[in-house]
Amino acid sequence: MRVILAAVLTLWPSLASAALVPGQGAAPGGDLPEPLRTVVAWGFALQRQLNGDLRQHLAAMRETGSWEPAAGIIAAAFLYGVFHAIGPGHGKVVIAGWFATRRARIIHGLVASLIAAMVQSASAIAIVGALAGALALAPRAVMAGAGWLEIASYGMIAAVGAIMMWRTITGRGCGHDHDHAHDHGHDREASCCDHGHHHHEVAPEVERKALFAVAAAVGLRPCSGAILVLLFTLTNGLFAVGIAATFAMGLGVAVTVAAIGMGALGLNRLIERRFGDSGMGGRIRAALALAGALAITLMGLILLAGALINGPSPTG
Repeated sequence: MRVILAAVLTLWPSLASAALVPGQGAAPGGDLPEPLRTVVAWGFALQRQLNGDLRQHLAAMRETGSWEPAAGIIAAAFLYGVFHAIGPGHGKVVIAGWFATRRARIIHGLVASLIAAMVQSASAIAIVGALAGALALAPRAVMAGAGWLEIASYGMIAAVGAIMMWRTITGRGCGHDHDHAHDHGHDREASCCDHGHHHHEVAPEVERKALFAVAAAVGLRPCSGAILVLLFTLTNGLFAVGIAATFAMGLGVAVTVAAIGMGALGLNRLIERRFGDSGMGGRIRAALALAGALAITLMGLILLAGALINGPSPTG
């Protein structure tokens, strides 16, 4: 367990530096190894192209008054979301970290990805509708207001991670969503936690609630791309199109986040098949659960500190 925890701690210096020191990580994927660096750079180039397509379709709607470009706007927004989520961002890292270190069902991974994306879309719509629509604030003020949701998001991520870490340490959270019947007479050491029948039944529900809470916390931070689209459509009397495009963008983000999360869950399942319910398997699952909770807590705290020191700046 100490080896796994030490490995987790070694992953954070670059993240801490990027979060606490402004201006770092400006090049998309510049700190990634090949071929990931090329993939991320390609994704950003396509994202810029889609952003231009969005603006062209919106300009055509504004100038002609025709609703025909709306389908192109929504399609471009969906693809923008897919490739936008490829780039650096804490959301998919948190969700992937959860599924890599805690046993869960595939359906829960898909639901968590959708929750994160839809909350992110809804937060962008709410902030623009309230600040730019109701209060008629300038775009700079809207972006500043959205930045405070970023701080709240980081704080919630750290809090949920801390709760799950405490539950794992105290044996109340095993990081194993039991989706099949167990023989309760099996060796207690083979379980991923030392718990009795009561905790055995309650833990899966608690894990699901914590997962969905993490997903909602991730999504609370609005996407700046969605905010800009909403501001443009609101200014030109096309806010309904902006709302539809924002949710389409969220669905695109959900597709990419779900794919990454499922890859992490597959890694977890490989460990499960390799060690099964052996005593070693139980110790590995407990160590992974603790490492995952610690990683989520550290990420939340580091990003929260960076946002507080450098000021909120939603870009996700």
